[in-house]
Amino acid sequence: MPTKETYYALSTPMGVSATATIRISGPKAIDIISKMTNKPVVYFKHGVSKVLSIFNVNNNLVDKVVVVCFEGPNSYTGENMVEIHSHGNPIIVKNVFRCLSALGLRLANPGEFTKTAYLNKKIDLVQAESVFNLINSQTSGGVDISLNNLRGSLSNKLSLIQKSLIYTLSLIEYELDITETDNLKNTQTQVLSSLTETLESTKKLIKTHSTARIISEGLRVVIIGRPNVGKSTLFNALLQYDRSIVTSDPGTTRDVIEAQRNISGFSIVVVDTAGMRQTKNKAEVAGVKKTKSEMNSADIIISMVDSTHAKAVINTPKTTPTILVYNKKDLLSEDQINTNFNNNIDVYISAKTKEGIKDLLGLIEKNIELSLQPREAFYITSKRQEDILMSINKSLTKLSKRSFFELEIFAFEIKRAIDQFDWLLGKTTPDEVLDSVFSRFCVGK
Repeated sequence: MPTKETYYALSTPMGVSATATIRISGPKAIDIISKMTNKPVVYFKHGVSKVLSIFNVNNNLVDKVVVVCFEGPNSYTGENMVEIHSHGNPIIVKNVFRCLSALGLRLANPGEFTKTAYLNKKIDLVQAESVFNLINSQTSGGVDISLNNLRGSLSNKLSLIQKSLIYTLSLIEYELDITETDNLKNTQTQVLSSLTETLESTKKLIKTHSTARIISEGLRVVIIGRPNVGKSTLFNALLQYDRSIVTSDPGTTRDVIEAQRNISGFSIVVVDTAGMRQTKNKAEVAGVKKTKSEMNSADIIISMVDSTHAKAVINTPKTTPTILVYNKKDLLSEDQINTNFNNNIDVYISAKTKEGIKDLLGLIEKNIELSLQPREAFYITSKRQEDILMSINKSLTKLSKRSFFELEIFAFEIKRAIDQFDWLLGKTTPDEVLDSVFSRFCVGK
């Protein structure tokens, strides 16, 4: 159950700004603002803004603010809640915090406001996760997905699938209760048909997870290659500004450097990595280790080769789209290009003169399009959601392939799948899972 304590937090970023928003939630929220403003509790009306002066325990003026009170359960958290909109000077914010602490309130835990809203059944766990994604989405498409989930569209879809399974279970339980067997064949047909529909729905949702991540966060495009092939120069060329240090000395880049840019409306994270080679230098060894890690987590790999030297190509994960780029085209003659060119090379470029960069961007854009599934009405947006749906899908797939229609086994497995949907929506979720979900939130949310 939600805590009976009253807590507070800053809901806007710390720093100098025009205004800052401080949230208070809990049974004493309105009593506290009454004390701070020297106004009776009855003065505050639900949802009505008031311009008031707030004072500390010594009755010294702290700031002139806008106060909005919300009476539970008609608030974000479902509790009594107050928003104080003060001037955005960090000193003022700290002074307000001191007032709240002096009056017996504590600082909120990460995600406590949203967790309380979930515990008070204002939102389910899928909607709570969409709040986090809404705040952190890097693209307008990601915001759209999060808003759609926040209003309950995905939750309703999941509930419909669960209700279909509940109906399927009722058919089996009815068959178990009656002694006649004439209807068994008909029940089997209905149950298997229902399982097929459920499996199609869950498979479709599972496929949307990677697309949702790409739309919301963008793809990681990782540049790899031997030292001095021009990775950092290409990195700067793709970003259109100097982000990485470029020198003629091998091994200049020893850490992972990344930055964002947009390609055709999609956000990508371009990653510059340390050159891959055998070395005893501890800093370079650490850099090569990070490069290998980035290769394994990349959505697209740009594998660079110096076209004027040995053409050794680094092995990359077979499942990751890889663009093979031959750099330093400006140092080659047309005859050398025609002689060296083969079907394995995707593009010749000169990172220094920018020649071929447009062609490379076209290849990246093509790979983005290939990575995206067709536009869907619903998207799952967290690994937790994907894992549970995959577990449901796995158990129901095994069930649908059984040679014999054993009522007890079908009833048990379908009941377990129904329970997993409760986990998915947060109706029966262990505390450690909730802690994991909400610990990622900022304190003021």
